[in-house]
Amino acid sequence: MKAVLAAALIALASPVIADDWYFEASLEGGAEFWTFTNEKGEVSPRRERGDEIWITRSDEVNSFGPDGSCDFNNCSVSVAIGGQAPVAGEQVRATFSNGETLEFAARGGEVMVDNYTTAGMGATNRFVQNIRAAERVEIGFGGRTHQFSLAGSTKALDAIRPYLR
Repeated sequence: MKAVLAAALIALASPVIADDWYFEASLEGGAEFWTFTNEKGEVSPRRERGDEIWITRSDEVNSFGPDGSCDFNNCSVSVAIGGQAPVAGEQVRATFSNGETLEFAARGGEVMVDNYTTAGMGATNRFVQNIRAAERVEIGFGGRTHQFSLAGSTKALDAIRPYLR
């Protein structure tokens, strides 16, 4: 029975590949879920980053929305361009192909913006909603820009649904 349970957990933790986007669940030390894109399809969050967007959701902090979306204080967004993340206070501009543009000061460190604080809630939720609604996004900060395809992003974001039951 333990072998069957272990196999089921491994299968659930395997990455879901959806075009340019990926979903992976970590069952190590709590339930964290990563939905991300990168040019090489690498799925380990412990490696060196390139040009990519990471949406990390933790159900240890608070519940998810009814569709598995970020809710109140359980989500962070990280962006790297050429392996570099925006520094604290640096202006970030995200221009989505659906016409939405978000501009905000980065939190600094590995995380660009999160909704663990009141100040970051609106930007984080709007960013994630636009990831679902647009076909691509151009992100720029510190003189660097990169255009990301959002093909498969909705499928990758929705891959969390089995964990919500």
